[in-house]
Amino acid sequence: MKQINRTTQTKANIVQAFVIIVKQKPALQIKVSDITRQANVDRGTFYRYFESKDALIEDCEEELLNKIYLSRQNILQSLKSVQDFKENPGIISPLLATIADNLEMMDVLLNRLGNNHFLIKFREFLLDEGMITIDQYSGRAEKIPLKQRELFSTATSSAIIGLISLWSSKPDEFTQQDIENVIRIIATKGFFGIV
Repeated sequence: MKQINRTTQTKANIVQAFVIIVKQKPALQIKVSDITRQANVDRGTFYRYFESKDALIEDCEEELLNKIYLSRQNILQSLKSVQDFKENPGIISPLLATIADNLEMMDVLLNRLGNNHFLIKFREFLLDEGMITIDQYSGRAEKIPLKQRELFSTATSSAIIGLISLWSSKPDEFTQQDIENVIRIIATKGFFGIV
């Protein structure tokens, strides 16, 4: 058991070292030696966990998306219809809490890497999950043309990514409650509900 905890801690230290460094200089300029120096591990230890810096980033992306997916699944298990969400938009609080717990990593992956790899992956994830949600919970998915469902899911996923990107880049200015309030307005009054 002690070995598992040490292994988990070492991997977490390497990831945290990367997060610290990516805030100091562009990701393309970061070398494995920078990460190992910051994490206080040797190169062999780094390569025991990750094949390369890109593999480290990929692992961070997959782990974050998996956390979001699991949180979302827990929410969907309590929903019977879209009406449940309209009546209780706060139902997404656990999902936003998952994002809040990982806000620093979200900022790194969405805003600091200098590429849009995670943005594309996250958008595809949200688009797929949005389509599944519409089909499963709307009760009228067969009446809504596929093109409209896809456009709605794309607009929604883009809005969500925009909110999360802004929140993660300015965590001192925006809170989980701020994001939840905006989502509540959109869910109950639509995109123009703020005016």
